[in-house]
Amino acid sequence: MASEAPATPVTLNERAEVIVTVSAYALGKQLGIAPGMRELERQIQNPDRTSLPAARCIARLRELVSLAVRADTGGTVLGQVRSRHAHDAWTIGGSIGARVWVSVDDDVEATTATLRAMLEAVQGHTARIVVAPCLIRTATGASVANVEFPHIITRERTLPMTGARLRPVNAAGFALVAMNREALAAVRADSGHLAYVDADGVTRLGLFHSSIQSGRWLSEDLAFFSRVPSEVSVEALITGHTSHDGQSLDLASLA
Repeated sequence: MASEAPATPVTLNERAEVIVTVSAYALGKQLGIAPGMRELERQIQNPDRTSLPAARCIARLRELVSLAVRADTGGTVLGQVRSRHAHDAWTIGGSIGARVWVSVDDDVEATTATLRAMLEAVQGHTARIVVAPCLIRTATGASVANVEFPHIITRERTLPMTGARLRPVNAAGFALVAMNREALAAVRADSGHLAYVDADGVTRLGLFHSSIQSGRWLSEDLAFFSRVPSEVSVEALITGHTSHDGQSLDLASLA
């Protein structure tokens, strides 16, 4: 069976500081791929309480920086969708001068202050990935944060402008993540063996391809973080507020 073809961008500025990617499969299933794209763009332009959480999140980001937005309303294989978004963050982001890639799931949002801290955290030329944790439900129904902190106590980092705090993490979910081009370049440099030809004939890297390591199944997000080289800083915000699927999280509770 042929794999689905990638969707096209919603909004693409000639110059942008940040490229944002979002998958909105449910919207595409409800309205159709192209109408879903148009509806997502409308929600980003005029967000309200009925909009997708990600649309409100992206609208807040647009108040802080200039954005290019890449959306997928048809992808059903999450690892493939995320890999395509990583490819676009690199190729499109490079062509328009975007130094930062922000990935947000359609059911996730964060406050403006949280987003401002995320953007500050990945500034500069040190390779950095920053996660804004959120709550997810386990198989037992319990709510847990989607981050894995090291067992060894690590040193926090405090941002000079926002005062937000961060702690190193081993891995995390990819619900709301920011990374700079240095970090994405480092991951890509170590992942040439994951090259594949997509349905549209474009060669991409399957950075989110699921894998089995040491007898453990790693889903697309954990597989990605397992491919991040050690020289890349991976941190979680422990200042701010997020919401996932209606569950709010005060990030300070993770400190």
